[in-house]
Amino acid sequence: MHTKSILFLIIALLLLSACASPATPEPGPETPAPEPVAQDSATATPTSRPRPTSTPTPTRPPHPPQIAFETDRDGNGEVYLVDVDGGNLVNLTNHPAYDGTPSWSPDGLRLAFTSERSGAPNVFILDLEDGQVTQLTKSVEDYSVVPAWSPDGSLILFSSNRTYVVPGEGGQLEVPGNTKIWVVDVLGVLPPKRLTEQLGLDLFASWAPDSQRMVFMSKRDGNLEIYLWDPEQGPVNLTNHPARDMNPDWSPDGNRIAFMSDRTGNMEIYVLDLRDNSLTNVSQHPAEDGDPDWSPDGSQLAFISDRDGNKEIYVMDADGSNVRRLTNNPGDDIHPQWRP
Repeated sequence: MHTKSILFLIIALLLLSACASPATPEPGPETPAPEPVAQDSATATPTSRPRPTSTPTPTRPPHPPQIAFETDRDGNGEVYLVDVDGGNLVNLTNHPAYDGTPSWSPDGLRLAFTSERSGAPNVFILDLEDGQVTQLTKSVEDYSVVPAWSPDGSLILFSSNRTYVVPGEGGQLEVPGNTKIWVVDVLGVLPPKRLTEQLGLDLFASWAPDSQRMVFMSKRDGNLEIYLWDPEQGPVNLTNHPARDMNPDWSPDGNRIAFMSDRTGNMEIYVLDLRDNSLTNVSQHPAEDGDPDWSPDGSQLAFISDRDGNKEIYVMDADGSNVRRLTNNPGDDIHPQWRP
């Protein structure tokens, strides 16, 4: 299945329907459960998983501020890298299959991304030092998409609609086609574990700086909201608004969540301050703005906008000032990710 963007397809489908429940009883509230030894379908928490250690990587030479992003400028999805001044544009994936939704390792030397090069959409890892690409997830008839690398470097979150099993009366029940947030160790030593379970699409997870909590968007309550997930308390609805709230990104200082919302009629970039629950529209433009990503120091936001006619990558200061366009191409450029 070759698509312009896997995520555009998933979001379009969820916006056209109300996420009807499968013909299986709805699982109960999301509470942490003990982790079975080798059950791929069990719910687990990041703290319950051994965190494999990898060989330390040499310190890389300094690089200018850079952003990876997904683009269809070559006729199919590819992942590109560009300096923040717009120079040194490089196609990192360069493959006939769809590649997109990049996510950096904390050392900035590897890039997780979604690709269809194995047939079904899966998560792959590109080593920028030697160019080697490794398949991390093994979906065949389902999908595993939108990776998010943990700040401590040991785990990767992703969304998948793979079938999983929950306890039920008289035995176990299969839940198919319910897109949830999963976690896998970056070395692929342990099978993936599911972190969310309530019916309704969960997508676009983003780690907290502590590599324990996450935020994600979900349609579990009938419309798209931003949830904060804690391994001890489960999910909490942060936005609770009738509009569509999507694509959250947790700031490096842990105090703010950036996300996109159409609560004023068009998509804008908002910043929620977790310290006082204040909400600020930082983009304030009549065009469609979205897909925010914090810079490593938290002083800037990369985002996408169609304010110049098609989707391009832009950068602005965290307060919404000093907006500048980074890319300029007839193709759509989306999902910017700052390089650490």
